[in-house]
Amino acid sequence: MPDASENAPPDDRLPTPAARIVAVRYAPGVVAESRRQAHLAQTSQPAEEVAQWLTACGELIPAESAEVSHGPAGMPCLRCLVGLPAPGRA
Repeated sequence: MPDASENAPPDDRLPTPAARIVAVRYAPGVVAESRRQAHLAQTSQPAEEVAQWLTACGELIPAESAEVSHGPAGMPCLRCLVGLPAPGRA
């Protein structure tokens, strides 16, 4: 009887992890409080493995200076929000 591993795709055809959107902002004390907007960034890696965050508005935030949340957090960056697809148009 064949086992499940015989039906698995070869390594080069493994599905890529699903991308998810996270909220990223500068950590406290890195920038002025008025610049600590919550930006949106997309990743398929665990947050601990990201070296720098490229946000939807184009800002690059180094991982060592970032605070990451998997849900809404803080004042949102309006430029990031404007770039989101409308509901039902993903």
